[in-house]
Amino acid sequence: MAWKQIASGSFLEAADIERYEAYIGEGQRGLLQLDLRAPVSQGIVTELKNKLNQAGVEEAQVTTGSPVLRISWRKGFPWLGVVVAAILGVILLAILIVGWQLFKEIISVVPDPFKGLAVGGMILVAVVVAALAWKRRR
Repeated sequence: MAWKQIASGSFLEAADIERYEAYIGEGQRGLLQLDLRAPVSQGIVTELKNKLNQAGVEEAQVTTGSPVLRISWRKGFPWLGVVVAAILGVILLAILIVGWQLFKEIISVVPDPFKGLAVGGMILVAVVVAALAWKRRR
């Protein structure tokens, strides 16, 4: 899975994350990475995930690699306001936020079943170009 950063900021700008909603298309996956001052307990992670699930956020995942907290989801409605509200609802978590980064998933152009074929085609083209260059050199 490849991600492209579309925004970042400090705790003071955390409430403004909602303005980046238009950068992530309907059905596309988003990732919000929070840099925290201290490690987060599994209880807080579970509480945050439950709040997102109750709010109807699709495919919500909450993981921690303390002190970093990652929240990923699939956009299906005005999702970012719900994510921010859930984060701010967990008071301890809101206090710990130092900075944040927002990413969107980059969908590869070649579907999975055809990736091998695409790689093989690129190798074949490289071989043909090299053979033609070698033949002209002689």
